[in-house]
Amino acid sequence: MLEEGFSSVRYSAILGNLRDRGYLSPEEVGKLLKGYITSRRIILSDISDEKAKIVREALIDNYNRLKP
Repeated sequence: MLEEGFSSVRYSAILGNLRDRGYLSPEEVGKLLKGYITSRRIILSDISDEKAKIVREALIDNYNRLKP
């Protein structure tokens, strides 16, 4: 899902990459960022289960790319 070779320590950059690649709409990214800023937690209940799965998989993939 994430662009080849992409990795980031910023949640907003990961969501932006998913948006740019067509997996999330700008509105969905806005909801996710608002939830994160408000609670300092990743809240996936504001989007569909399918989109939440995409975000989870992208976060795991990104984490694995950051490992040395």
